[in-house]
Amino acid sequence: MQQIIERTEKKLRFFQNRLKQAQFMETPSLRRVRAAEAQVDMHSAQLENLRSELYKLERLQSGGIQLRLTTENELRRIWGWINQPDMRGMLYAEKISFEIFVEDWQRWTADAETHALSIETLTTRLLLGFMLLRCSADVVVVEFVIIRPGYRTRGYGTDALTETMRYAFEELNAVHITLQVSPDNDAALTCFENAGFQYLGYTDVDAPVYTMGVERSEWENDEPDNSTDEQITSQRLHATLQEFLK
Repeated sequence: MQQIIERTEKKLRFFQNRLKQAQFMETPSLRRVRAAEAQVDMHSAQLENLRSELYKLERLQSGGIQLRLTTENELRRIWGWINQPDMRGMLYAEKISFEIFVEDWQRWTADAETHALSIETLTTRLLLGFMLLRCSADVVVVEFVIIRPGYRTRGYGTDALTETMRYAFEELNAVHITLQVSPDNDAALTCFENAGFQYLGYTDVDAPVYTMGVERSEWENDEPDNSTDEQITSQRLHATLQEFLK
């Protein structure tokens, strides 16, 4: 499949170059331009589908996702991911030193209500990311999650959040799992939506954020198969979580 993707990428570049050449012609042929545009659209769509299928195969081969305690020898790599410019404001407002990150990690591991977890593949044991969870009563809050560069937009984020729900409900005995996300973080919103998180509220006191969450009963899907009852139960459960957040 990788070879097919490379051939498709080559064809796409060829027709993209034909379009660029037409921009420098005084009287470009509209027929050729439209034909090249059609080829670009077709190969772009084909390339997107091929990459999507390749990512699915990669995830199947990886054997799934697991969460485990982060070890000290992984901290420098995770610190590098967190300090990238596109991650500013997610966990730290500005770039931090490695020593500060190690001190924070030591504080997190000493706190029984905080879980600093590595995200890795089951089969290949590839370190895919890092996650920070905080427990309060029967609520687990996803404080921070990052997927390693090069593996984003491949479905691993959704897999990690799905495993996080299992971890929260089965191992931490949570009743609710919740998180907050910026409205302009489209990639994160898509990831959380695909994992099954629902919108619970919106605030813009300090900064605009959506609150999203999942109830244990929703995750277990043990409610009666009656749409009216499900709607009533869902509204009641969400109201309960909203009261807790207030």
